[in-house]
Amino acid sequence: MSVSFNDAPVLLTDEQMRQFVVNGYVMVEPSVPDGLHETIRRKLTTVLEAGSNPGNNVLPRVPEMRHIVNSPEVRGALISVLGEGYIEHPHRYCHHLTPVTQPDPEPGVKLAANCHQDSYTPLGRPRQHYSRFARIMYYPQDTPIELGPTHAIPGTQFHKSLTNEDRAQAIPMPGKAGTVSLTHFDIGHAAGVNLLNKPRDMVKFIYVRASEPTAPSWDCQSLQWRKPAAIETPYNLELVWSHMWDWLCGKRDRYDSFRNSGVQSTQSRLSQYIADLGTDRDLADRLKAIYDLAGLRSDAAEAIPALTSILDNDHQAARVAAIYTLGAIGKPAIAPLIERLKTAGHREDAHPVPEPWNEGAISMEDAGHALTAIGPAAVPALTEVLASPSEWVRINASFALGELDSHAASAVSRLTVLLGDDSHRVVRTTTDALGSIRQGAPTFIPHISRSLLEDRADWNEEERRGWTTQDQVRTNAAMAFTRLGKDAAGAEEILLHALDDPCGHVGAFAMDALRRIDSPTARQAVMAYLEAQRWDESITADRQF
Repeated sequence: MSVSFNDAPVLLTDEQMRQFVVNGYVMVEPSVPDGLHETIRRKLTTVLEAGSNPGNNVLPRVPEMRHIVNSPEVRGALISVLGEGYIEHPHRYCHHLTPVTQPDPEPGVKLAANCHQDSYTPLGRPRQHYSRFARIMYYPQDTPIELGPTHAIPGTQFHKSLTNEDRAQAIPMPGKAGTVSLTHFDIGHAAGVNLLNKPRDMVKFIYVRASEPTAPSWDCQSLQWRKPAAIETPYNLELVWSHMWDWLCGKRDRYDSFRNSGVQSTQSRLSQYIADLGTDRDLADRLKAIYDLAGLRSDAAEAIPALTSILDNDHQAARVAAIYTLGAIGKPAIAPLIERLKTAGHREDAHPVPEPWNEGAISMEDAGHALTAIGPAAVPALTEVLASPSEWVRINASFALGELDSHAASAVSRLTVLLGDDSHRVVRTTTDALGSIRQGAPTFIPHISRSLLEDRADWNEEERRGWTTQDQVRTNAAMAFTRLGKDAAGAEEILLHALDDPCGHVGAFAMDALRRIDSPTARQAVMAYLEAQRWDESITADRQF
């Protein structure tokens, strides 16, 4: 059975998108014959029993899975969350869960210990509140709770790390054979505990947004934010949710829904709102006070010191709410947030590598997220600190500008200068930022092209999983060109060279970038590359021809 790309994608509804924004995941069922899942399950079993986990090669080893990821429902869900032209990441993995040898007396304890936020692959990228990376997880077999389905921790896509409170909120995502869950990449999750006498397989695929949203990409019937019927998170973060919704809708004002929500805040109660931020108050009351302050917008400037003190180290819900309230306050918060970034830079300059920079996933300063939330008004200040002597400040400013998409077009020339920075961490972050902003591509394409060509000895030491920082710099560069689509035409010759990069991720993104450029020579190169990469699944140890 094959899937026709003529089949219209089944886009998510407003309600499903609201659930994704709030909870961080949504479930879909691809319309393929039931027998296909059994075929996939048997082939996976054969592959796994024959040797090591195939890792990124799981799809060519079990090519029938292409019918799952190309089904109208899965394509529609990915388009809804990531927009048309989304990018298929080279990383894939089969998570094979064997039964416990003895019944665990406390499966809940084991589940909590399994809870995590995924690392980025192969080296780190910043965690992002906006849905730029997404993951699908596919069960080829019926997966009841007893078989150990993946558990999700709703709402944790905004969290810097998982707490014990978060781990206690994990809920199972069981389903029949063929069930697919689409999740925000940064949501906390865990494998369940397999209590049955058979293995459980789950295959993971990663996808990336190619361009900023300019209009809803789902079956949108209303541009105004409303809460979904099913809220699985323990705290009300409606200000955050409406902000994410407005970004997904492509609104230039990411606080449009909040302004139209009719929130009632009173200037005369400002002192009380600030007092209610105290850590001695109930968390629900603190969150309400934060929300009330957002309703005052710039008139809540007096609360900025109290709100900035919540950033980075407070309760996860409080710090996320404070980020987007500072964004709502706007211009008066810019200078204090820039100062907070500079203070963080002084702190991290004392270390050879900034401590928040983890080559699994990187947590930016909350001040950076808040400056992004403020919007275009923060661009001049962020652009100015790109010249900071602090590596960590340059990283955070580059990240924040990238999160502003085309709003940050005026910063492109200054960001382009940073592509020559001595820090690979700065270069990687800036490359991603320019790939998101996309404006002025002809000016920065030659500089990103050099990242695909130059060989820096100081970036060739292994960092993690056999990867060097040079591998990651080139991967980021190739992905940036993939995001640029036809605007990357000026890099075609460089991308043809990158097809032979010893790092498979670089070649995969270069191939996709050439496919999107779609010139006659690019098409020929893509076909030649794919023909050489073709895998004959019928070959076995006993059948070599």
